[in-house]
Amino acid sequence: MHRLRPKRGRVINYEAPVWEPLIRLAPQYLGEFMWMHEVELEDGIRLHAYKHHETRRYLHLDHGGRAFVFIWREDWSDDEDSRYEESDPQWLLELALARPDQRATLLRQNLSAEFKRIRWTRSATKHRISRKRIRYVVENCALALEQEPSAGDPAAGDKRLVLLGADAGGVPIEVIAVEPSGDSLLVIHAMELRPRFRNMYEEVRRWQR
Repeated sequence: MHRLRPKRGRVINYEAPVWEPLIRLAPQYLGEFMWMHEVELEDGIRLHAYKHHETRRYLHLDHGGRAFVFIWREDWSDDEDSRYEESDPQWLLELALARPDQRATLLRQNLSAEFKRIRWTRSATKHRISRKRIRYVVENCALALEQEPSAGDPAAGDKRLVLLGADAGGVPIEVIAVEPSGDSLLVIHAMELRPRFRNMYEEVRRWQR
């Protein structure tokens, strides 16, 4: 699976609100958002930008159920400074809705402080990610997600923690672990960040800056 590059876009409509994409994704939250404008991407896709009244965060949604995040970098030239990257709709909705007192559940910093002991299975380092790098990610993770176990996984029956963060050299890593007891963490997998998690990770990193 190849990561899709960000697409350039331009605002084409400030005057005619369209609510169907938000109704399709989250009808129960319709009253919490303002329609801001419509964007046309370089490939012709139309996005509608919705801003949350309280958190001030945006959702960019198309008519096909896809969601995008706005990306801007100072080193891009003026005619290329508006780009949009596809991301997971439900994840972006959670970010847009999260109040300050709720964000700690989305961004669990210093996770290792919760555990007295970190252990590793044999499979934890099979992708040549050392224990030292794994520990650094656990101690400095940008994001922790819960994930149901799949059939055949070690420690079956325990929920997985997916820990996303950069190692000391700045390389994004994904670490999957379980909590067999309340004060220990068992690492069962670690590898360089895959495309399935990259959009979530980079959106959180932009948020943290």
